[in-house]
Amino acid sequence: MLMDFQMEGGQAIAAEIMAEMENMPESYHAPSHEIRTFELPSSVWITMFASYAVFFAALFIATGHGTAAIFALVVSMAYAVMYFGTAAVLNNVTAAQRKALPPTDPVGGIETQTGWMTNGAANAQILTVPILLAAFGCAFAVIRALV
Repeated sequence: MLMDFQMEGGQAIAAEIMAEMENMPESYHAPSHEIRTFELPSSVWITMFASYAVFFAALFIATGHGTAAIFALVVSMAYAVMYFGTAAVLNNVTAAQRKALPPTDPVGGIETQTGWMTNGAANAQILTVPILLAAFGCAFAVIRALV
């Protein structure tokens, strides 16, 4: 009895989703496969890594006068490298066995869990924290230099 209800509910939801997809404009049809760059252009990656580099450099300039501070910064940098390095390593696991993905046409945005986002909105959401961390590091270095 319960199993029949769940199957009917699932079929109804699938039918609703299909009906919504048929009415969507063609520009909103994103690729249905995973892109190995996590669907991010290189400018986003460069901006993100540059922001983290500015953050750590500013912290080193502001606090890198003692061995304890330098040790803490080195540990923090190691964690950042592990964070991004783990994703890079896991992305390359069995890369040779994967089929080459066909080139995709840019559709002007990205599909997210909460719906469609334009490229500008997605980039702003992705880069807000790294850029603000870089600004915080620079502000901290300026304040340290003035005090």
